[in-house]
Amino acid sequence: MLNNQQKEQFAGILDELGDNLDISETQFDAAVKSYNAIGGWLTGDDSLLKPYHPEVKPQGSMIIGTTVKPVHPDDDIDIDLVCELSGKNPSWTQKDLKRIVRDQLEKHKTYESLLAPEGRRCWTLEYRNNSDRSDRYHMDILPAIISGGYKMVFEKLFSQRDLGNTDSLQISITDRTLFNYASEKSSELWLKSNPFGYARWFIDRATITTTKLFSLNEAVKPVPKYQRNKFPLQKVVQILKRHRDLMFDGDTEKPISVIITTLAGYAYRKETNVYDALVNVINTMDSYIQTKLGANNKQYKFIGNPVNLSENFADRWIQTPAKEAKFYKWLDAVKRDVSELSSQRGGLLVEHMSRSFGAAEVTKTFSNIGNRTKDMTARGETRFDTKLGIAAGASNIIKPHTFYGTEE
Repeated sequence: MLNNQQKEQFAGILDELGDNLDISETQFDAAVKSYNAIGGWLTGDDSLLKPYHPEVKPQGSMIIGTTVKPVHPDDDIDIDLVCELSGKNPSWTQKDLKRIVRDQLEKHKTYESLLAPEGRRCWTLEYRNNSDRSDRYHMDILPAIISGGYKMVFEKLFSQRDLGNTDSLQISITDRTLFNYASEKSSELWLKSNPFGYARWFIDRATITTTKLFSLNEAVKPVPKYQRNKFPLQKVVQILKRHRDLMFDGDTEKPISVIITTLAGYAYRKETNVYDALVNVINTMDSYIQTKLGANNKQYKFIGNPVNLSENFADRWIQTPAKEAKFYKWLDAVKRDVSELSSQRGGLLVEHMSRSFGAAEVTKTFSNIGNRTKDMTARGETRFDTKLGIAAGASNIIKPHTFYGTEE
């Protein structure tokens, strides 16, 4: 059982780890520059989409502040975008909309060379495929139709803390696995999504003080702001995603990010430090997984979208039971690893955390702590009690480092 001082030290270590798992401002700005260029091309005066007033915005982890560095330095960062049209040709089906977005991308020689085969819902631009570029990310572009009155409701919601009527933020999206993909012309009967309502829900769950309030309105602007100071919930999600990525390196059946993020959001109880938040989330998140009866009274797991409770984020568990099994295997592992972390000291703590979260990020975490501790000790302000042997012992093993030449 940790005392308050020990909890504070572990909270400081995890807080620093979260910073080092985050993508850098340089990486963030490079991604924003690229998707602004894509947006300009899709929304330009001579675009095939121009009559329908297209807008290209980021969605997913990019706007809720939970993007993490890839496990391997040469792997890509995944950037999710939505290309919204305020209307469409009445004759267009989902297939037609998706084809026209592709046609507009292919009119640009660079984007044509980066375009991957059609995905389930998105078109993907694989920047690493172009030998003239070194961008370490790919862009998933989701074609969508927005409803009347959407802009007014959107602006109202994102200028207030009140969640309001997030149903009005729903958009109709394409999905080539659906039976009506090539036939249904009414976008009201297409699959619905609510990425910005979800983002508003998550940021509302994460926010603990008004002095550190992160404006989601800023995050979804054409040039969003980089969030330097993350809330505990955001860092918990980043830590959990990194643990997942290391455990299932290359496994396509690994737990998906939206499930981890949603369950963490449900479980979070406004803890003010990352350690308490992490322990609470991993110990209670599975209680938000419901068991329901389906066809033939067969049980299935249900993880509701908080802004569209008819949507089950665990729907693929039904067709692929291995996905469910691997989620619970991961949850057991992260509970065990975090529990064992609190009993480690010095070099054993570094070794244990490196296995769970990555050697490079853990090394930098303790080096940064070591540098700060040295400076604070010189001023008589150190927050790490060397008698506890937690961070102090570790920082004696990993010497302070300036990290010249790395991205900050």
